[in-house]
Amino acid sequence: MSDAARIAFDAAAETYDADFTASIIGRLQREQLWRVYDRLFEGRTRLLDLGCGTGEDLLRFARRGCEVEGVDLSPEMVAVAEQRIADEGLGERAAVLALPLERLDELPERGFDGAYSSFSPLNCVAELRPVAAALAERLEPGAPVALCLMNKFCLWETLFFPLTRQLHKAARRWSGGWVRASVGHDELKILYHGVGHVREAFEPWFRLEEAPGVGVFVPPSYLEPWARRHPRWARLLARLDRACAGWPLLRSLADHRLIVLRRRSNC
Repeated sequence: MSDAARIAFDAAAETYDADFTASIIGRLQREQLWRVYDRLFEGRTRLLDLGCGTGEDLLRFARRGCEVEGVDLSPEMVAVAEQRIADEGLGERAAVLALPLERLDELPERGFDGAYSSFSPLNCVAELRPVAAALAERLEPGAPVALCLMNKFCLWETLFFPLTRQLHKAARRWSGGWVRASVGHDELKILYHGVGHVREAFEPWFRLEEAPGVGVFVPPSYLEPWARRHPRWARLLARLDRACAGWPLLRSLADHRLIVLRRRSNC
């Protein structure tokens, strides 16, 4: 991850929870992740959070009795997460470390039995294979992994930006290569990794199990002003997501894809 990404997320850390975590769209999309996480990690006790941000998911698992370790490239995000952990008295179950995902091999091997990454930290990473190799060394055989990345195509984005005369943004996900994106008042560059590319990068250590859409009907976070004006419509769209996010055609139109992998036992 670049210095620009670290600087952008450092600057956003103080208001990130208010701007996204507690927003209507942020909450509805995160609830989609949690439904899958709850199924995947049932009975798992030692989890690794890749790009933990301010610790929203990490804290949820720690409250349930799991031991969770989180890493994030942003020291400011980590500081917020550490304060939240201390405020809830969860220091014996949760820990966070300022560490870019490209340096995951520096994390001690602790035998995690599950891992997840929420809302696109891996879109800031150019080479996924070294991350996959380092992750494989830190997971038990059979451990599930759930990686939420921004999708290569988003129907909402393709329809919305032409209406606002921002045609260059309507097609930015399809272009390939690095694309400029905004985090708060700062810019960084991201890559849109397709499901096939992620599957290839994580071979031979992991096998792909599923890749449902997240935000098929619930719109991207930059449409939060609309969601605040129409919260009932937003909740209705969330119910449609629950019913349809796994359908092959619809999942390819989503804002995010949740790529679920399983650590192979023979590698």
